[in-house]
Amino acid sequence: MNNKVGKVRRPVAKGNHPVHSPELDAKEVELQKTIQQLRESQKELEASRNTYAFLYDSAPVGYVTFDRDGVILSVNQTGEALLGHHFDDLVQHQFERFIAVDDRSVFADFLREVFTGQRKETCRVQLMHPEQRQLFVRIEAKVTDQGNECLAVLVDITEKKQAEQALAQSEYNLAKAQAMTHVGSWSFEPATGKVVASSELLRILRLSEEQATQENFARVVHPEDQSKVIGHLQSGIELGCSYEIEHRLRFETGEERWVYSIIEPQVNSFGRVLKLYGTTQDITARKRAEVELRNITNELQAIFDSIGDAILVYDQNARVQHYNVVSKRLLPVAAQIGRPCAELFHRGSAADANNCPVERALRGERIDSSLTLTLLDKNRHYLDVTTTPIFDAHEGRHRALVFLRDVSEKRMQELHLVQTEKLSSIGVLATGIAHEINNPLSSIAGFAEALERRFRDELSGTKDPRLDIFPPYLKMITTEVYRCKDIINHLLSFGRKSEGVSLYVDINQILLEVMELLKYHALYRHTQVEKNLQENLPRIKADPSGLRQVCMNLLINAYQSLEEGGKVEVSTRSAAEETIEMVISDNGCGMSDDIVDRIWEPFYTTKEVGSGTGLGLAITYNIIKEHGGNILLNSRLGEGSEFIVRLPASFR
Repeated sequence: MNNKVGKVRRPVAKGNHPVHSPELDAKEVELQKTIQQLRESQKELEASRNTYAFLYDSAPVGYVTFDRDGVILSVNQTGEALLGHHFDDLVQHQFERFIAVDDRSVFADFLREVFTGQRKETCRVQLMHPEQRQLFVRIEAKVTDQGNECLAVLVDITEKKQAEQALAQSEYNLAKAQAMTHVGSWSFEPATGKVVASSELLRILRLSEEQATQENFARVVHPEDQSKVIGHLQSGIELGCSYEIEHRLRFETGEERWVYSIIEPQVNSFGRVLKLYGTTQDITARKRAEVELRNITNELQAIFDSIGDAILVYDQNARVQHYNVVSKRLLPVAAQIGRPCAELFHRGSAADANNCPVERALRGERIDSSLTLTLLDKNRHYLDVTTTPIFDAHEGRHRALVFLRDVSEKRMQELHLVQTEKLSSIGVLATGIAHEINNPLSSIAGFAEALERRFRDELSGTKDPRLDIFPPYLKMITTEVYRCKDIINHLLSFGRKSEGVSLYVDINQILLEVMELLKYHALYRHTQVEKNLQENLPRIKADPSGLRQVCMNLLINAYQSLEEGGKVEVSTRSAAEETIEMVISDNGCGMSDDIVDRIWEPFYTTKEVGSGTGLGLAITYNIIKEHGGNILLNSRLGEGSEFIVRLPASFR
């Protein structure tokens, strides 16, 4: 305050004596009190002004006064700090120069609305701080009563703005991540039924933000999966447990999609579920890929199983990893998941393991080898083995692919071919010998007949008793010579080399030829042979030499099974389905069931060592099969055997 309060002068009487008056004294006292009160009020006002000045300068927000042009008229210390300049550098300067360029137009529009609208306005701008740090403020301003100034408050919102930016960036990144992975997020409040869904989830469900309701969510679930989805949701709410679920969606267009959801509950201290949080991923592409993969796997497995060879895949630890159906049929024990290669290829020392084709393939080698096994059918099998390494890029090691081809039949055919060649050689030899024997026999027969004629013509009337023996002897010589020639002719017929050409032949004729040849066999002399051959049988198209060998093998086998005085019955007949049957039966020793099961195996024989090769019936079986026929065996131990040969008939 600039007004000063002086002392009140008291009236003075003449002669310099004061004039005393009670009224004046009372006024003087009253005036002094008033003066004292004014002094105290001035001190209080000064203290209050200082207090408000301190509060003004020290306020946590900036105070700024603008005129209509945005010129700063006053600013407190917080405002100075926010703007980064001293008071003298701020007052009488445009506030706009301290605002970021992009926000200056915002402030200009804001200031215009403040002075126009006569009400409090708010805006947010970024300041240009001299330290180049990012600074955001919220400005709230209102015009004064005079209308030529406005009072503004600057609030630092930098941290909030940065948090909003970080949140926006995080939400953007989340939205992008969800879009890239086709994963949407959502929350559900059981008490209110409120659903909050991300934009990606709405895209997956093909719903708008206004349609984000519990009812619409349930509507897009496939009708066949709704009970499952609702059941899991209710269990999650009641038990407060997390769960995962896959189910289908079906839209109004009829299109179906697959989704996979993970749900986590928010539970309060009383165990009550307040909210469910979930993520839902569109897995349609994965499901389709799985179906396609299953189809490809099934296709590859079908190809795998259709291969006629046994195939085994061994893992890096030399244990079975995969196999095909042929492996399971051929090697029912060794072809099981997890079985070691030792069960098939080696059971002995470490040296055997080092030479194991699987172990060598695991070391990167390709091996061709062979294997001989007696399998569950008690037959000996010959296997060609090809083992190839498979490099596993993931493990950086090899696996082993093993092909096992059963070449037992091929091996038997090779042995059969060898035996056939031997028989052919024997036939050639026998034919040559027969020709050599046939010539002297013809000479002997000729001379015997000549002597017989001469004796009859010249010496028939001679009475010398010594000559009586000559006619029967000559007759016997002639008869036996012709019998030898007959045997040789049959031997030549049997030993004639097959041309591999099928002819139309009479099975009865083949049987008679073979039986005639065997008539001179030592076993035949003590055997009763009964023939029951049907006349006018249809002919069959066959190799005559092959059929002779079949008949020879079956008849010899029947003779060898008999004891002295046994009987062999040979019969032929027409059968159903345009076939003919040849039956050779005996009442010999017969065979047990285990022998019957193996009788067709090559080299299997019940005869003593040196008495047979075991190839006769195997060769017989192959010849019948080559002619499109079949051969059956009925036998009982101690009662005899019956071989039934069925061959297709020809009705040309």
